[in-house]
Parts: sequence; C-alpha cells; structure tokens
Amino acid sequence: MTVTKALPPSAPAVIIGGGIIGVSTLYHLAKKGMEGAVLLERKQLASGTTWHAAGIVGQLRESSAQTELSKYTARLFTELEIETGQATGYKQNGTLHLALSDIRAEQLLRNQDHAARMKIESRILSVEDINELWPLVDTSDVHCGFLVPSNGQVNPLDVTQALAKGAKARGAQIFENTKAIRILTRNGKVVGVETDQGVIATEKVLLAAGMWSLRFAAEHGVTVPLHAAEHFYILTEAIPDLPRTLPGLVVLEERLYTKEDAGKLLIGGFEARGKAWGREGIPESFEFDELPFDMDHVEPVLEKFFTRFPALETMGIQTFFNGPESFTPDGRPYIGPAPEMPGLFIAAGMNSNGILNSGGVGLTMAAWMTEGQPPRAVASMLAARAHPFQKNMAYNAERVTEGVGLHWGLHWPGRQIETARGVRRVPLHDRLLAAGAVMAERIGWEVPMYFDLENPSWTERASLGWQDWSERVKAECFAARDHAVLIDQSMYGKILVQGPDAVKALNRVSGAEIDVAVGTSVYTQFLNEKGGIEADVTVTRIAAEQFMVVTGHPSQIRDQTHIRAHAEHAWRFEIFDATSAYGLLTIHGPQSRAILQQLSADDLSNEAFPFGAAREIDLGFARVWAIRRSFLGELGYELMISSEFTAHVYDEIMRAGAPLSLRHAGMFALGACRLEKGFRHFGHDIGEEDTPIETGLGFAVKLAKEGFVGREALMRQKQSYGAATPHRSVSVLVEGASAETGPYLIHNEPVFKDGALVGHITSGGWGWRLNAMIGLASLNRENGVTKDWIDEGRFEVQVAGKLYPLRVQLGAFYDPAGTIMRG
Repeated sequence: MTVTKALPPSAPAVIIGGGIIGVSTLYHLAKKGMEGAVLLERKQLASGTTWHAAGIVGQLRESSAQTELSKYTARLFTELEIETGQATGYKQNGTLHLALSDIRAEQLLRNQDHAARMKIESRILSVEDINELWPLVDTSDVHCGFLVPSNGQVNPLDVTQALAKGAKARGAQIFENTKAIRILTRNGKVVGVETDQGVIATEKVLLAAGMWSLRFAAEHGVTVPLHAAEHFYILTEAIPDLPRTLPGLVVLEERLYTKEDAGKLLIGGFEARGKAWGREGIPESFEFDELPFDMDHVEPVLEKFFTRFPALETMGIQTFFNGPESFTPDGRPYIGPAPEMPGLFIAAGMNSNGILNSGGVGLTMAAWMTEGQPPRAVASMLAARAHPFQKNMAYNAERVTEGVGLHWGLHWPGRQIETARGVRRVPLHDRLLAAGAVMAERIGWEVPMYFDLENPSWTERASLGWQDWSERVKAECFAARDHAVLIDQSMYGKILVQGPDAVKALNRVSGAEIDVAVGTSVYTQFLNEKGGIEADVTVTRIAAEQFMVVTGHPSQIRDQTHIRAHAEHAWRFEIFDATSAYGLLTIHGPQSRAILQQLSADDLSNEAFPFGAAREIDLGFARVWAIRRSFLGELGYELMISSEFTAHVYDEIMRAGAPLSLRHAGMFALGACRLEKGFRHFGHDIGEEDTPIETGLGFAVKLAKEGFVGREALMRQKQSYGAATPHRSVSVLVEGASAETGPYLIHNEPVFKDGALVGHITSGGWGWRLNAMIGLASLNRENGVTKDWIDEGRFEVQVAGKLYPLRVQLGAFYDPAGTIMRG
C-alpha cells in the first residue's frame, strides 16, 4: 500500500504510533482546537497490540486522580458512537471480581469503600448471587464477589476507528504506512520528525509507539523502560443461550479473566512468570501478527481455566491466541514530558490496560501538550520517574517475565520483585546483609526494609495487617525512641546545583527562601504554576555557590528536570547528579548525639549545632556533612559521606554505638515513625494537585519572596481562604484499634463526619511509639476545614465496610511541639 497524500511541511504536533493511545491523543488535541496535528503509523492503525486487546473497561484505580481518568474513559466510550456515527461495540455489562481467600475478600470490601467515595456504583455479592448472575463458574471455594455494573467492554478496533474519525473531522491528519525514522533536534530541543516519506517540522512530538518505544527512545538517548511479553487467551465456540449482558469476570488469585464475546467466552490469564518476546527487536513486517501458542507454557493456566469453568469440558475451543503486550518494570505507564528532550512527550507502557487507559491518557496528553500541565495528578505514572539505567535491554527483558505476573495476582506489603535484582547497591550493601537486612527493590535499588538476623527473608504469608516482621519493626521503632537507630538512605537522590546563579535557579522553583547562610539546611517544596507540590526536598547550602538537594530516590531525575525547565537560559549554573558520589546514613534517637560526639572533636551540642543546621565535621578519619534533621521525629542527624569513606564511617558509628544499644532500622520503621509525626510523604500525602497551604506545609513557604513558581496561585489561595482552605491534611488515630487485629489504615479509606463523606486516608499504619493505628487524611469542607470544625469530633473511618471512631487533629500525635528532635 502506498501513501496517497503528501506529508505537510509542518504541524503543531506529531504523534508517533497509531495504537489507541496515540489516536486518542490526536482526537483530544483536535477537540482542544489544535488544527493540523499529525499522526504517523508505520503500518495500519491498531496493528500492534491494540487490535487483539480484550477490551475490558474498568474504572477503579489506585488513586482518586487515576480513577477519575478511567471514569472519563468509560464516559467517552458511551458518547463516541453518537458523536462520530462509528460503532464502538461498547456495552456496560459490568465486571465481577471473585474472592477465594479472606485477604482478597477484605480487598474487595475496601474496593467497595473506595468505589462509593468515587461515586461508582458497586455491590458485594454472596455466592448465591454469583451463581445466579454467572452460572458457568465454579463457586465451591468462593468467599464473595464484587460487582461494578457500570464497567464495560469495547471492540478495540472499532473504538480506535471512531477516535480516528472524530479526530479527522476536526482537522487532524493520519498517515498510515509512514515510518518515523528519527526525531530531529536543535540545541537538544525537538524541531521535527524525519520519516520514510519526508520531514515534518514541529516543536512537539508524542511517542506512543507501544512495544516499539523502548528501542526508538533509546536511539535518541531517552529512557522509556518497557518490553513486550507474550499474552495468551482462548476463545470458545458459540455457547447456546449465553447472555450477551454477562459481566466480565476476574479471579485475581488464579490470574484469570473472561468476558462474553459475540456469543462466545474469551478467557485469558496473566501467568506468574511470562515469556519475553522481541529480545532482538520486533520484526519490520509485524502487523496484526499472532505468535505461536506455547501449550507447554500455558498448560498450568489452562488447567485453572477448565477447573474454574467446568462447562469448558464439553465446549469446543475455537481459538488459541497469543499476541504481544508491553509491560514496564513497576507495572505503571510512562506518560508526560521526556526529561532528556524538551518538546518530546511519552505515552507508552500501558501494561495491558491500554483500552481502559485510552480516554484518560489521551485527555491528559492533549492538555499537557497544549497547556503545559495535566488536568489531574499523574505522579506515579510520570515519565520522568525513569532512571537512565532502565534503557538496558536485558534488564527490561528479564523484568517483563515477572511484569506479566505483577499485573495480576494479590498485592500486599510483602509481595516482592524477584527478577533483575541486585542492580543498584548502596556502598554498605554487604554489611547490611550481614546485619540481617531484608531487602526490597525500588527502581533497581536494594533497599533495607527491616532487619532480622535469625530469618533474613520475606514471608510468603499474605496479609494486609499484622505481618511476620511486625515485631522486628516494633523493636526498631522502640530503639529510635529509647536509644538510637542507624538507617542507610544512600539510595536517596543527591543533586548538586552549583554556579553563580544556582541560588536563582533553586529560588525560582522553591517555596522557601534558599538564599541562606552557608551551613544552613532548608526544608522546601518545588512548586508548579498552580502552587501544587512537584517535589519535597531539603536544600543545604554547602558553599557560596553550591547547594545539595536531597530528595526521594524515585525523584532523582524528575527534580533535576523541574529545575532546568524553570530556569532562564542566561543563568550560569550546572546540575550534577551526585547520588552515587555520596552515602547517606541517618542516625536517630536520644543517644545519637553521644554516639557521634565520641567520633568527632567538633561541638555537636544543641547550642553549637541546632536543629536545621548543617556542618562539615570530622567523623572518625573522614570529613562528613552532617545535617540536624530527623524524618523519625527524634534527635537525629543526616550524614552525607563521600562513597569511599562510607564503610569506614559506618564501622566507627557501629563500634561507638554498640555500648549505647544502637541498632539498625529499615524503611518500615521510618515509615511508621513519620506517620506518628504527621510528616507528609510525597506521592501519598502530597502531590501535584496539593498546595503547601492545603497540606499544612505553609510554614515552608515565604510568600514575600518574589518570582517563584506558583507564588501567584498561593497568594490567591491565601487571600481567598486564609488558613481555612476547603482541603486540609490532618493527622488521624483510630480509636480502639490493635496491632494484631486492626482495623488497618492503608490508603483511600473514606472518612465521615456526622454520617457525611468529608475525606479519605492518604496513608496509614501502626504507630509503635504511640501504640495506635494512625495516619494522615485529606479532609474537604466547602466552608473551610477549620480547627473548631475538627475539634467538634464525630469523625469515623470506613475500613472494609465497617465504621470506626476516628480522632482527628491538625498537629502530630507524637511530640506535636517537636521538642524531642529539636532538643
């Protein structure tokens, strides 16, 4: 087939990839009034992965923002056929989830709580209800079911064509059989796209090339970690009297799903260990292709199919299908601006959720490409969370074998990544293992979660509440309160910003004043134009023209990008990623000062070294930057040490600390303690849609400072609401809860006052020092969340369908005045 029309010489935006994500973005760009946007597809629309997708459309997601985007997708599918006249095959049959265990039953009850908060109708079904609704399924071991009637299913090819028709009707252009060869840049910025049919000049490109994205992006120095895996399903022959309104069925514990498909059943699964495909690249001829059906590989899954659906024994199987789907290392898509190339946007790695993501992602990318901001927070999906090492092909090929399984199956705190492990190790990795560290993986890093010399391995017992390691975490928290703990946080991002205009660059994005004396550490947020929080960091001035930014390890790339994106071209400064150049050891507890003082001739007294100060001090035979801070809320110090000295300093601290009962602690203890202190976690409690004023962090903003990003938005908010904003972060405590039996706060639990929904839990867990179930919540009140309104009480939290009394206050429950960590 040949191209029948010439490419335009220029376009306001070019989309590479004609799957449903690219076509949806084109449609939404056109709806926003962008005329002449171009989509390039190497073969035919939807010929990669989209065409063989199951087309199941769910709505409940892990966050409120993502759920709203999925709700939008479902709504779009109901309207698209009316708008375009193109059939989509969309029907709202609903989705039914089955629980085969107590933990899954609790998850479904929690899902129902979340659904009600998001105004999505749902029901918990008894086994009798399930049998009546879905008579073909074996329910002998089923505990309960969870039905979302407004979920649906769609024909992926038809809906892609409907989106394309709607886009072209508004002036967008689609070029099939047109291959993008490379993105053209000038001074690092996008200026065009070279194709096999010519060049298009443009300053905005969206890479939505699905499983082709990793290699194409890597050729341009851009990181989009994903890889294709084989995905299998079967299609039965026609089943007499099969209801066309049969809900889609999901059995997560058996990794199965099914849906009615034109009078047949399509039954698929996501095996625990999948098969990577295309390790050497995807064939140039790939178009609507199927892969060989590996019966030996799929047999264990097929056995579950036939056991769960006994009627299959007497049915014929019409189709055994195998097609490629791409998955990312952490199971979330990559969307948003590419940090390495201004003007390039990414929307790839949908993890078999491309159809249900399509409307929301298209809407989001269109807003980003035209307005510079997404309509809703997408922190967990941000493209800038990727780290450069994740371009590695072998890493992605190995991880995808597990990525298929991560997409499905039970999720709980002890479920750990097993593939591509040991990639990134802190300098003390071997010493921590020798001390009993139990490691989890975070963006390649091996991270100590807790310590157990007797059994340094993860349990296989799934639980949402009391864990097999809870006693260990309890001991670590008590040691922080009574003695001292050492935590290795060397995986945290350390970003050196230096040069004559470094202070200008940091002051532009920071709410706090960064132009402070050398030896001062500043807690601040990086902000966006809406006053929302893009980063939660500490900035230490280590020299007149040098600042060290310490941030969470997922934000190592993102924060550098945010600084560069808001700096003026003429400013003289540079950013150096110093993460691997320094270890970061933190020591907390009443004995922490005494331990360090044994190793240093510098005066570490409170008078000489107060809270918030930063000093370069002697420690053992090394020079170390010490900062008086503690995310645990105890007397504490953060120690930034050149990597080559980290082992020496660690050995000296452990030697000096042994007589004072110093012990190791991990991330679980840090998390429990920070909740007790009401310290916000970026990504859970605060994010792009939350301002410092709304989240109780207004103390970290200096509104009198001119010219910082988001200042005008914060000024308007302050003038409109004062301290009583309509949204407010608060500390909460569940009355009468126990560590052993709960109820456990985790995330998204609805909060009520006098029977009315007023908010939700943003993060929670057991606080060992308080001996209470505690957390943080976001409360909403049109007339403002005031202290008087909070002090009235009468709050309740809903956990797995039950209501529990909830104590709420603005300040922390543990040491609310902060006297301990400032002592």
